[in-house]
Amino acid sequence: MLIRAAKYDDIELLIEMGERMHKEGAYAFLPFDREKVRRFIISYIDDHEIQCGLVAEEGGVVVGMFAGYVTDYFFCDAKVACDMILYVDREHRGSSAATRLIRAFRDWASERGAREICLGVSTNIHPETTGHFYEKMGLSHSGALYKQRLEQDTGRTL
Repeated sequence: MLIRAAKYDDIELLIEMGERMHKEGAYAFLPFDREKVRRFIISYIDDHEIQCGLVAEEGGVVVGMFAGYVTDYFFCDAKVACDMILYVDREHRGSSAATRLIRAFRDWASERGAREICLGVSTNIHPETTGHFYEKMGLSHSGALYKQRLEQDTGRTL
């Protein structure tokens, strides 16, 4: 399993992977904008200092992706690194892809002076399993995420 920085040749594959993640997760009720996702991916490819875009490759095939960033805490100048995306295709879950992606992100964050990494499970894809996996990797459970869908002026009830 190879972990490497995402590159321009990966963009279409990552958009497709992002669409699979979108359909599988808690955000499926929202539209998926391929062009917005394309711009997002390009920003991660172009900015390696603040944004971390990684892929897991098995036998030349991209099977997982990670996007994260480093920023200052709002209350001091110390840095924290947070995830935006961690996704591994279903047929490769249980492989070393997620472990290696997180380790690579942790190394990237450390090189940028981050004091901690924060990973979430906002997609609601196997949250308990993912939480246990994160704990095995040395992360500790801290807080929770609570959501409420809001009605818009579309006449639809969510």
